[in-house]
Amino acid sequence: MRRALLETPADHLRRRAARSPNGPALEWDGGSATWRELHERAEGVAARLGAVVGGRAATIHATPGMEAVAALFGVWRAGGVAVPLHERLTPREVAAARRIVDPALHIDDDLARELARDAPGSRPQRPSAAGDPHRNAAPHRHRGPATIAFILTSGSTGRSRAIGFSHANFAASAASVASRLRLAPADRWGLCLSTGHIGGLSLVVRAVLLGAPVRLWPAFDPDGVATAIARGEVTHLAVVPVMLRRLVARLRDASIPPTLRCVLVGGAAASPGLLRDAWTAGLPLATTWGMTETTSQIATAPPSLARRFPGTAGRPLRRIQVRSDANGVLQVRGPTLAASVVATPGARPQPLPADSSGWFATRDLGRVDEGGRVWIEGRADATIVSGGLNVSPAEIERVIAMAPGVRDAVVFGVPDEEWGEVVAAVVEADPGMVDAARIDEHCRARLSRGRCPTRIVVVDALKRTWTGKVIRPRARDLLETQPASNARPAAPHARPAPNRVAP
Repeated sequence: MRRALLETPADHLRRRAARSPNGPALEWDGGSATWRELHERAEGVAARLGAVVGGRAATIHATPGMEAVAALFGVWRAGGVAVPLHERLTPREVAAARRIVDPALHIDDDLARELARDAPGSRPQRPSAAGDPHRNAAPHRHRGPATIAFILTSGSTGRSRAIGFSHANFAASAASVASRLRLAPADRWGLCLSTGHIGGLSLVVRAVLLGAPVRLWPAFDPDGVATAIARGEVTHLAVVPVMLRRLVARLRDASIPPTLRCVLVGGAAASPGLLRDAWTAGLPLATTWGMTETTSQIATAPPSLARRFPGTAGRPLRRIQVRSDANGVLQVRGPTLAASVVATPGARPQPLPADSSGWFATRDLGRVDEGGRVWIEGRADATIVSGGLNVSPAEIERVIAMAPGVRDAVVFGVPDEEWGEVVAAVVEADPGMVDAARIDEHCRARLSRGRCPTRIVVVDALKRTWTGKVIRPRARDLLETQPASNARPAAPHARPAPNRVAP
């Protein structure tokens, strides 16, 4: 029983190295590593860390590569709690993340290289408490034995918190995804997501559990990924919509080889237009719905199902249950639900909120159809109530996204004295090709008047998180700061159409 509590992905790496020492583990431009080499690097990191991180958190803010992966597994091998951070976080964002998890050690690129470096003829030196600028003077020991990793997440709200995971969470996720996508050791995953994102971290852990090699890039490189696809170097990719859009642009006139079996798109909703463009380019898309709190995927539609039912997230993965409550909020139950959450700096980890039967409310609106397929229909906390009419922002966003030239859209409710709230939209498109009047005309032809945006702002780019999610507060700010020439006031509900005029 004690061993089960202490099991980590580093134990799987050790066993993998024993079974397939010369099998490929990691590949990157100009280099590669076998399972034995990765294991030995992780062992070296663990030896240097010693008791510094035992039972405590270690943040890892390093460029994706051999050293960063070795540091991740080395922290686990040393008995620590790994907290990988997105490599593109700013120093201020890194500092905020460290305040939340209060790490015993912070590993940056320099320390990752130092930890992974061999020291022939001498015993590896352990980082000491004294004089180590990467170590906190008084680490906060609040990690339970089941928690082996934290992921920092802010989603679309911008408010960060840490989600904690057990080894059992990762193992259950890996088994469920492998079953749904029929994964095998011969598969080669392209790692386009940061390990500071649950999709990237779960991919790396899954690869070790399955014995499948991973192709690394130091940052998302559309040209490099397209080249790897053309050369048959990857069979699977996991991307977010913003990555998919850039990849489609590179592959529009290319021939997709049969070696590419699956492009998993998640992290944020992909617009219908983006899905169509990807299918036209010949990409075998698998659509999915997941979140950090569920160790990544909840439901996944393999390429054949995703093509037959455009827009579905697919059926729930094995051992995961999904239902919608009376208000249409989707709930999830299963072994991939995260172990804990740290909501604010200095707070102690709390169990993920769930009811007495283990159901976790996701805040996503949706339904499960008669075939067991999950459909996402918006956010429960984003419903607009305008003159007594409930308006789903996701519905309006989908309609706007179908307009020619539109890349994305985000819809809000804004206060109005007469109607309580009215609909407003910030649209990502080329302002030279798409204007507010054209979006207004497009919406009025497809939506009832109460659902049409009363204010429309067109911008060339929406501010996003590193995972591609629109940062909604930043988009809302554009409604106030954008010049009036990009705004179109309109009147909702039963007001006469002639009042809908541009300023």
